[in-house]
This record gives sequence, structure tokens and C-alpha cells, in this order.
Amino acid sequence: MQKDVTITARIDGELSRRLSRLSTLQGRSKSWVVGKALSAYLEAELAFVEAVEQGRSDVRDGRVASHEDVVARFKARFGSDE
Repeated sequence: MQKDVTITARIDGELSRRLSRLSTLQGRSKSWVVGKALSAYLEAELAFVEAVEQGRSDVRDGRVASHEDVVARFKARFGSDE
């Protein structure tokens, strides 16, 4: 089982007030709110960075489609306003 780790972060006063308000409204500790927020942020950012890396790998390996092909496929699937 993983042990908890303590971290320190410097935040501005307004963010601290919002954090306190949310933790009070939720009946949770500020530490719990920060942990949830950090977890959600990391999940989203890691997914984005991994998708970018996959895209870069696809480009390096030639797995790409031309703009014209993408537009043609889009029009074939969804129609065209033209």
C-alpha cells in the first residue's frame, strides 16, 4: 500500500479563500479537495500529452491523412453546407 506524501505549494490568497470555501461547503478537508483537484488535473493533462505523443509518433511513421482526404471523408459522412 502506498503511503501518503506531503507536498507544499504556494498559492495566492484568492485561491486559498476559494479552496477554504469549497472544503467547508463539501464538509471535506482542504487536503482532500486539493488531492481530488490535482488528480483530475493530472489525468486530463497526461491524457493530452500522451495523445500528442501518439500523434507525433504517427507523423514520424507516416500514419497521416491529407487535408483534402479528411475534408472528403467528413463531407461524405456528414454532408456539406456548400
